[in-house]
Amino acid sequence: MEFLLELKENIRRIYSRFDKFIVPAIRFFIALVSFLMLNSNIGYMAKIKNPLIAIILSIVCAFLPSWFTIFILSIFMLLHLYAVSIEFTIVALCVILVMYLMFFRFSSKYGYLLIATVLLCWMKIPAAIPVVAALGFGMVTIVPVAFGVIIFSIIETASQYEAAITNASASDSVQQISYIAESFVSNKTVIVMVVAFSVTIIVVNCIKRLSINNSWLYAIIAGTVVELLFLIIGILAFDAKINILVTVLGAVLGVIVGYICKMLLFNVDFKRTEFVQYEDDEYYYYVKAVPKITIANTDVKVKQINARKTKKSSKTTDSYSDMTNDDDDDYIV
Repeated sequence: MEFLLELKENIRRIYSRFDKFIVPAIRFFIALVSFLMLNSNIGYMAKIKNPLIAIILSIVCAFLPSWFTIFILSIFMLLHLYAVSIEFTIVALCVILVMYLMFFRFSSKYGYLLIATVLLCWMKIPAAIPVVAALGFGMVTIVPVAFGVIIFSIIETASQYEAAITNASASDSVQQISYIAESFVSNKTVIVMVVAFSVTIIVVNCIKRLSINNSWLYAIIAGTVVELLFLIIGILAFDAKINILVTVLGAVLGVIVGYICKMLLFNVDFKRTEFVQYEDDEYYYYVKAVPKITIANTDVKVKQINARKTKKSSKTTDSYSDMTNDDDDDYIV
């Protein structure tokens, strides 16, 4: 625990000094990984698949807000989907427009959380995101997490739709759009994941706000259990295509990261809890005060003293003392 507190202080100190360089570097890295992920999964348009384009766009995104990065990534994704099918692009555009309406209305500050959800889905560990998101940001994270899952489902199934559309299963554009829209609505895996993650975020957010001791720890445990329970029910009852082993590993990772967040964001000493009562003209107030755990500053400044000066000063003092004693002897009668 002390190590995490020291790490927190060191990170805070480094960030306060070099934030002008750290923030653009992190934004550049996230944007670059996202562009490369899109190229590797749905890189159907050869003109924009060049890694140099991804690097240039990532540099631009490094100095702009998160919503601009999401906008550029959306355009980038739609261009790749356009090379697959115009109909598929229309359906994906409708989903993105709905996402923008809800995202900018409720959670425009959490754009990188949406990107992180897509990347974790790409790495097959999306179960790690809901508990951490609820602990760090609250109830509003339901919107970016849910749309992150939906956006990744569009990316993941693009090649499957390409194969289905090129076959004789759908002849004209209207039938193709109807086929794609129906496939989105009937995607049980996405529905189960969105419901499970949303309920998990609600449970974690409600429990962590309670005034009981160790509420954040209980929130992590309860949220993980609820998440696994909903996902297992979805696998058994709705035949959702979810790998249970990978899901458990993702949930365990979420517990570890959630506990680290708890230590860094809500590290308090419940043994020194105090209860305060006071009143005004209209109310009585009962306050529970829990002190934060802090570490003492370990920086020690050692002042070097020159040995020669000390020795010389000592000799001077002794000489002066002898002279004083001699003078005193002269005045003795």
